[in-house]
Amino acid sequence: MNRESFAQYLAFLDDLGAALEELTGIEQEKTRFVREDDLDGLNECMKKEQALSMTLRSYDQKRTAMLAALGLEGVPLRKLPAHAPDEQIREQAAKTVERLTQRYELFRGAMEVARDTLECNLHQIEKAIRAEDPERAAQTGYPGAPVDLPPQMKTDFRA
Repeated sequence: MNRESFAQYLAFLDDLGAALEELTGIEQEKTRFVREDDLDGLNECMKKEQALSMTLRSYDQKRTAMLAALGLEGVPLRKLPAHAPDEQIREQAAKTVERLTQRYELFRGAMEVARDTLECNLHQIEKAIRAEDPERAAQTGYPGAPVDLPPQMKTDFRA
């Protein structure tokens, strides 16, 4: 295994971590906009999120190719340092893996908070609509069923 190629893979993982940090920031903004009932801000966050998800797809393809070139297909991230070509790179790999794992955990936490906040607000909207027009809500056939929102209250959600 080539030391330089392994080092390039570690740099790639740092770039991936930076993308996860950016995504974490977007999730945090999304949560703030939902709490502030700012649909325009929320919509902008979702557009940024979609664009970044396309970038992450290309990262995944590049990761697969780099792992194949290193002969490390199927090696879990946490075991990557054990496959480093020397001790210095092994230490660097351990730090890189730890940083990436932390960034991913932060992203996952921010994503869950954003999702939960959005779901709570959507539930409150549905509840308000049912309270405002109980006859229409009763026509859905089961209690608690979502009702069709008026056009001015609809937005394009892509999670």
